[in-house]
Amino acid sequence: MKLNKQLALTLILSVVSLNAAQAASPEGKSVTAAIELQGGSDSTVKWPAPSTGPYKVHVLVPKTGTVTNALYRVYPTGKKADSAICDSADVQNPCFEVTVDQTQHQNMWVQLTLNDDAATLWNFNKNKGGYVAAIASNLNAGEILNLSPAVRFEDAKVKAIGEKHQGGIIFYLDDTGKHGLIAAPTDQNNTGLQWFNGSFLTTNALGTDVGTGLANTDIITQVQGEGSYAASLAANLIIGTYSDWHLPSKDELNLMYNNIGPGAPAPLTNIGKFIGYDYWSSSESSSNNAVGQNFATGAQSYYGKSGLLYVRAVRAF
Repeated sequence: MKLNKQLALTLILSVVSLNAAQAASPEGKSVTAAIELQGGSDSTVKWPAPSTGPYKVHVLVPKTGTVTNALYRVYPTGKKADSAICDSADVQNPCFEVTVDQTQHQNMWVQLTLNDDAATLWNFNKNKGGYVAAIASNLNAGEILNLSPAVRFEDAKVKAIGEKHQGGIIFYLDDTGKHGLIAAPTDQNNTGLQWFNGSFLTTNALGTDVGTGLANTDIITQVQGEGSYAASLAANLIIGTYSDWHLPSKDELNLMYNNIGPGAPAPLTNIGKFIGYDYWSSSESSSNNAVGQNFATGAQSYYGKSGLLYVRAVRAF
């Protein structure tokens, strides 16, 4: 498909020059646009940044990429009206150019960097309309600029416990500070809900460590099937665009209590707005019991699966 008009993309940079560096498949939100631009035309494809903040930016060169000077223009604060000039010295509307040799990076991700530094962070301001564009005006009329629809913005903002993020509240971060666990902002039930689905079964959802809650939840729902019970309620939760929630493991539940619950030190004390009652984990202890935690005292113990406890779903990021 050939484009003869502008679409949409944003990226805000606070630097003066760009280089392209080959990168592994990056993390971040994918934003899609179009595929083919006619050389010598004013055809343009733009991708908007997901939000304001620092990002690493990656473009995917398609297998069909044959242009040695694929041109990207970066407008940190948007393009000046009716201006055709790309000027990095423009204080209000700077523009930066980077070229990518597609023949050297076919079917590869390429990170847009400053001086080949993979740690380069681009500071976007979505509100000011900044963007990165792929253009074809620098090519000969007989050339076609083939573009993958995949451009990824890897969120590089420093995360913190208690921060609102991707549908909930961060309550755990790994050693990288880039990944962790998020708790839903509210309980999933207003009254207690049982762990079992009407029958005492051994599910073998035995994970207790941080990172095992999702697998536990998958096991429980596969064994117990459809119904109204704790793991099913968590697994079926959708908040915004996020649908990958699960019932926390024993240790994940305890982290919620200690980091954003009643056990957290000020100023994070119970910012998760938990009630002082019992909550289910996904960690099974026997065919009849599973681990729960009292959010008034912080004590964990075994509860009968028919007991009516509260549910707070979590997800990984």
